[in-house]
Amino acid sequence: MSLLKWYVLKKFIWTYLVTAIGLISIFLVIDFFERFDEFFSRNAPTSDLLLFYWYRIPHILFYMAPQAVLLATAITLSTLARDNEVTAMRACGIGITGITLPIIGASVVISLLVLACSEYIRPEASKRMNHIFYVKVRQKMHYGAVETDQIWLKSKYGAIWNIDRYDPDQNQMFQVRIFLTDDHNVIQKRIDAKQAQWSENKWLFKNGSYRIFKKDGLFQTEYFDERFFPVQEVPEDFEKIRIKPEELSLSEMYQSIQTKTTEGKDMTDKWVDLHFKISYPFISIVLALLAIPLSLKSSRHGGALFALGVNLGMGFFFSFIYAMGISLGHSGAFGPLLAAWGPNLLFMALGFYLMLTLDSEYILPWSVGNKRI
Repeated sequence: MSLLKWYVLKKFIWTYLVTAIGLISIFLVIDFFERFDEFFSRNAPTSDLLLFYWYRIPHILFYMAPQAVLLATAITLSTLARDNEVTAMRACGIGITGITLPIIGASVVISLLVLACSEYIRPEASKRMNHIFYVKVRQKMHYGAVETDQIWLKSKYGAIWNIDRYDPDQNQMFQVRIFLTDDHNVIQKRIDAKQAQWSENKWLFKNGSYRIFKKDGLFQTEYFDERFFPVQEVPEDFEKIRIKPEELSLSEMYQSIQTKTTEGKDMTDKWVDLHFKISYPFISIVLALLAIPLSLKSSRHGGALFALGVNLGMGFFFSFIYAMGISLGHSGAFGPLLAAWGPNLLFMALGFYLMLTLDSEYILPWSVGNKRI
């Protein structure tokens, strides 16, 4: 890499670090004043307050990293253009692609680092942050506990369980309904019981009925006071921990979706959330591709502040379209892939187009007749 490219890269990285730290600090200050009363009205220790915001940084960084790339790109290129350094580089034979390649490369690296942070750092930090806020401050001792009410489970063995209430400490269930199906998901047997107790490595069902179905309907009904049935599910199969989405890594979220899909649940929303967590870090690349031509073009006419304003406007417009795509994905109007990746691809194509037309007076990168912009 030439010295000029190293110069651009260093300038961009320094600007990015300052911008990212500034955005995170602003977010922390605003969030602090929103939560200040709750922490101090509950006499929470200062150490809990400091740890809460320390663990909150990865969560904020996930959302602020792409915006920091947009601002850093706009500031770097507009200041280079203001000082005529872009003109000097181009006079030395370095094209726009050569000048901006370090910025694009750095944006790719930032996207991958944010994605890695989302997989390995953010989930654990979010767990600790939420534990401090919900358990220590709000004193909600049930936070993160096992689900105990209205449980539905379609097990890997084909049985469908519906439980009104589950006591994981005593391994007891109340108001239990089990549907045993065949390979075609047709109900063959049904077990109803007021209570089920894990005993002798088996479920002991109490006060219930056992039904057998044939093709033409109900075949036989048996009533019992206590009875063991050869079901294969064990208590660990029902111990589902309540976890917020940000506490899950990408692999854990994918595994959770696969498990719940086998239970027969509609996981469209979760697929959208998974693709959102994967696609969002790559917004950094999209915003860099948009900011490069916008900064160079707008700085010619109105200087650095004008270029920054144009880029912020484009950034807000992109964020609106991206949020709309995610919303349409949750509503089912768009598929998960289109909802999360569609805006990225659309604006990336726009960025490439603006790059190609940077020095052109024509609507397209190549001349089409004599039609000018």
